[in-house]
Amino acid sequence: MAPVYWMSKKQTSVETSSFGSEFIAMKQCTEYIRGLRYKLRMMGIPCQGHAYVYGDNQSVLYNTSIPESTLKKKSQSIAYHFVREGCARNVWRTAYVNTHLNPADLLTKPLAAGEKRSNFVRMIIHHLFGAVD
Repeated sequence: MAPVYWMSKKQTSVETSSFGSEFIAMKQCTEYIRGLRYKLRMMGIPCQGHAYVYGDNQSVLYNTSIPESTLKKKSQSIAYHFVREGCARNVWRTAYVNTHLNPADLLTKPLAAGEKRSNFVRMIIHHLFGAVD
């Protein structure tokens, strides 16, 4: 069992591509992970191993694993270096999740009623309350 945290809020910067906005969102996620790990250590709870950060944008995930990536925008560059530093220190790892298996899409995209939406709702309920038949 692991804690699951998600949020939805209007971003403070305007990005011209999904690459930029997803990189900024990944930076916010990793900042939260860093803060949570710090709080746990201050309470005497050891944090061993790394956390996983899942995403469905393969170009963002690829850029977190290559040290020579060059980005044009300053906000993207700051986000890249923050996320990349955590990956290099093995504090977190980035991993790909197929968009058809990503229950976060239910919370961020309008999905029509149907099997895909029902499966996402079932996944979220499973994560929140354990196995539900």
